[in-house]
Amino acid sequence: MLIDLWIGFLLSFGVAFLAYLKRSLTWDGFLAATLLGTTIYTFGGMTIWGSLIAFFISSSLLTKIHEKKEKEYSQGRNYIQVLSNGLVATVFSVVYFFLQHEILMLAAVVSIASSNSDTWASEIGALSKGKTMNIINFKSVPKGVSGAISGLGTLSSFLGALFIAVIFIGIYALSKTITIPNMIEYAFIITLCGFLGSLIDSLLGASLQAQFKGIKSGKITEKSWLPNEKVVLSSGLIYITNDAVNFISSLAASLFTLIFFI
Repeated sequence: MLIDLWIGFLLSFGVAFLAYLKRSLTWDGFLAATLLGTTIYTFGGMTIWGSLIAFFISSSLLTKIHEKKEKEYSQGRNYIQVLSNGLVATVFSVVYFFLQHEILMLAAVVSIASSNSDTWASEIGALSKGKTMNIINFKSVPKGVSGAISGLGTLSSFLGALFIAVIFIGIYALSKTITIPNMIEYAFIITLCGFLGSLIDSLLGASLQAQFKGIKSGKITEKSWLPNEKVVLSSGLIYITNDAVNFISSLAASLFTLIFFI
């Protein structure tokens, strides 16, 4: 286990540090990513860790492409964003280590698939030129509003979950013996539950997530501030942030996995 700990630390530190240099992570995000990555590798092994890295790389690339297109530049994910997307997988990895039930391993990967599904939906869906609707009442809403869905975004969400499923199966097949029926079963569960997690994210975004409105411009944002403008709460609960929604939806996706097996 000590060897796995050091391997996990060195790999996680290396990936996180490169991400920090590329401004995909803030300094505290770098520390959090290293900690979670090390823990997941130590307790969950390469299969879960590799799925996490696949999510991180693909989502970071899509975010950079979107920012470049929209001419918006962030400082990268901070520690809260890292925890909201990786804490559930970390906890299930630790529980899997002690109980050794593969459903717990799948639950960890599903939480990652849910986060990836949501990120792909947001980043690729923002490029959609078609109609964007509120997931609850299907009324037309502006692109980028929490709870908004589109045809392109929904397809991207499904493909995001499927991508993690394929990565997981590929790594698993290289390290352990697995039959074709089990491959199909695991891929189906990860894709379906990961996709459901993204839908839950949209439902929470449209109903409970705090959204603010600029007093002068009337612009709707999920952030509690706008440049040179005061904002007021427009809808949702003030303490339900986007990070809270990400955490809840990834946890729900993992719980769906357990229920699916039961």
